[in-house]
Amino acid sequence: MKKIVALCTFALSVHSLSAQKKTVDESAYQSWQRINSKALSYNGKWISYSTVFQDEEKENKKQIIVQEAPKGKRLVLENINDLKFIGKKDWVQYTKNDSTLLQNLKTGVKKLWKTKHYTNAIEGTDFLYYTRPEAEKGPFFLQRLVFYNLESNDSISVNNIKSSRFLKNKSIVYVQIEKDQVFLKHGIPGGKQETVYNGKASDFGDFQLNDKENGGSFTLKGNNSSDFNLVYYFNLNTNSTKVLFNYDEIALNDSGFSISKTAYSLNENTRFISLLVNSNKRPENTQIAKSNVEIWRSNQGTMERRQELLRNSKTLPSEQKLLYDIQNKKVVKVAATGEFDQVLMPESGNFKGVFAIDKKPYTVEVDWTFNERNDIYWVDAETGKSTKVLTGVFGTPIWNPQGNFAVLYDEKEKIWTVFDTASLQFKNISSQIPFPVSNDKVDMKSANTAYGIAGWLNNGNTVVLYDQFDLWAIDLTNQKVAYSITNGFGRKNKVELRYSESGFIGDLDSKKSITFIGFDIEHKSKGIYKFASNTITKIFADPNYNTKIETVSGDDSSVLFSKESYTIFPDLWWGTSSFGSQTRITDINPQQKEYAWGTAKVVTWKSFNGKENQGNLYLPDNYDSKKTYPVIVHFYEKHTEDFNVYQLPEVSTSNINIPTFVSQGYIVFQPDVHYTYGDVGNSVYNDVISGVEYLISNGITEKGKIGIQGHSFGGYETSFLTTKTDLFSCAIVGSGVTNFTANYPVMRSNGISTMFKYEADQYRMGSSMHDNLDGYIKNSPIFSAKNIKTPILIFHNDNDRAVPYQEGQSLFFALRRLGKPALLINYKKEGHTLDIAANRKDWTLKMQQYFDYYLKGISLPDWM
Repeated sequence: MKKIVALCTFALSVHSLSAQKKTVDESAYQSWQRINSKALSYNGKWISYSTVFQDEEKENKKQIIVQEAPKGKRLVLENINDLKFIGKKDWVQYTKNDSTLLQNLKTGVKKLWKTKHYTNAIEGTDFLYYTRPEAEKGPFFLQRLVFYNLESNDSISVNNIKSSRFLKNKSIVYVQIEKDQVFLKHGIPGGKQETVYNGKASDFGDFQLNDKENGGSFTLKGNNSSDFNLVYYFNLNTNSTKVLFNYDEIALNDSGFSISKTAYSLNENTRFISLLVNSNKRPENTQIAKSNVEIWRSNQGTMERRQELLRNSKTLPSEQKLLYDIQNKKVVKVAATGEFDQVLMPESGNFKGVFAIDKKPYTVEVDWTFNERNDIYWVDAETGKSTKVLTGVFGTPIWNPQGNFAVLYDEKEKIWTVFDTASLQFKNISSQIPFPVSNDKVDMKSANTAYGIAGWLNNGNTVVLYDQFDLWAIDLTNQKVAYSITNGFGRKNKVELRYSESGFIGDLDSKKSITFIGFDIEHKSKGIYKFASNTITKIFADPNYNTKIETVSGDDSSVLFSKESYTIFPDLWWGTSSFGSQTRITDINPQQKEYAWGTAKVVTWKSFNGKENQGNLYLPDNYDSKKTYPVIVHFYEKHTEDFNVYQLPEVSTSNINIPTFVSQGYIVFQPDVHYTYGDVGNSVYNDVISGVEYLISNGITEKGKIGIQGHSFGGYETSFLTTKTDLFSCAIVGSGVTNFTANYPVMRSNGISTMFKYEADQYRMGSSMHDNLDGYIKNSPIFSAKNIKTPILIFHNDNDRAVPYQEGQSLFFALRRLGKPALLINYKKEGHTLDIAANRKDWTLKMQQYFDYYLKGISLPDWM
């Protein structure tokens, strides 16, 4: 009986051991991988990718994996480079041992690509092409353009090519020389070739295509001319040409400059072109003479100082800007040399005027504004007369492609405006939208608060703007009432719709469908939505994770995408474009299931100011709500938008690694912080400490088990909190500012003073130190160091070029003088974060030991 009991006990203990998951540690860091070089073939049937270890010291296999979708063959190609899909079906091109190979993935057939000339593919066709020099034929450098058909194994070539351009419709425009004749031709490779122009070879200069790719211009020598003085327009639809102007008839009336006689990217009805002119004077030497004496001047612009520091060169005045009015055959000077910093011209060559930007009055201000203010001028295109229309504003106008409307976001009023050429004023247009067009969550003056512009409809007569959730069309001709092109779908479903990271689409008229990223503000997850036929459709969105399209096949039939959350590594998935069929392609880190990874959730509470706040809470496996746990508060600014981002286990460059601490029984808490200008420290206290008290009141943790860590701005926030509360048993302050009054006038390594960080950026004081000295002192932890009761570990390196090393030293010496427990770690010659692998490992271990000692009661390590 005793033997049976003993055996049962042994079996249970073995089962317990086998069921116990591992903690994330250094050995785990070495096993995790990432996915690189993701690609999809034109027909969407083949996927390629490579994997690399997260640990930079671990050697990676030099291989690329090619997978047939959805569940076909898998090929591992060893020791190859530069793999790319070519053709419309099953071909890849890559190099191996200095040889280029073509391989059919379906049949396995390999071909040695013998030419050494650079080879490219015409996307959406089965053609490869390259050029090789022809034998010398008179004064022209000519090339042979060779096309190779992957499927038919045939080659065709076009001889005696002087220059060529490929078009989006897969055709080619080229200049061909035959004996003493020149031909401007176009056509599909292997198909019919049409001639647009032919004439004497020596008379032909160069050509340029317009943005529509339906024509352009070329230059010719006129009768008895030694220069290419005539500019012709050519039309690819009608194969016709017409003369536009003669350079010899353009008078600059300035002997110091000459015209560069070149072709232009213009349309048939273009009226204005921007003349390319060259100075006839010897170029000015911009090199700054070396000297051991440096002189700074209080009226010297920051940008100029930055150029001196980084490039050792002077700032030259801007070049003059000249328009040529083709219709009236006259030159219009819209900007003299040095008059304006920038001239904003529409893509179209038909406009009433242009905008000129003058930053010069505000260059010194960049030290404290960061973004440069501008004076904006309207310059009449017919007369060249300039009129100032805005003074000292941030941002610049955005032209529609047609050049008849320009919009500008007014950062002060937080509205969108359109320029009225009659009154020369910018007038409010976003008042037509019943919701704000500015993002109130953006609380830094240096950041643009506009939700953004998406593009243009109705041939540029309608601008499309974002509010928080949807897209709105505003008719700039005032013929229609503003309306939501997404029909309010975003707001109804609490989904913020955006096109890519920038949000800008451009010409919406040309889009049959548009794919949007939708951020679900309730579940903090991103999904895929499609706009077509004036309707938004949810293609694929799951509240439990982020979905991201990695790439789309050339024929739009398939997508390569990933799914991601705290617990889901972003492996690759293949799917049809509608996501109706999905197949998982990779399982890069299957070992994760062996580790105590934990879970994540968003918690909500009321801050001390009565407003609702949220934060990410990372809980260990088998979390028991009846127990209290050690908690590390780790934060920066706002984190809940990244709730569904996967956290790779890795050594630290500065901050804690969340999966590591969660696997070892810690809870990690990341509260969002919302800031009030001039009261940044108390803003942190309001949101963070109220969140910590929420955790205590709900029995998640208790005083004596709470630590805090932050780096850079988070380091500042951490040190400030320790002056206001004794809730924390220990703190790690990483590379943080401790004295606003000392750091405010310091120059950063790029030549800009740190003042902007306080007046317009992250430190959010909103005014100069001289106008609010008391506020700068109150928000500086160093002046309240006597209130600190928390043991502090300071991480600050002596080569930190973002936050001076003296900031960390100042806190250490203050605590030392006050007799309070403090440690400072300096990895000599390291910067704001750690680059050297050995230092990263050491810092990762030291953070672990530090928190374990204070929050778990584990023995004191020797270094402490």
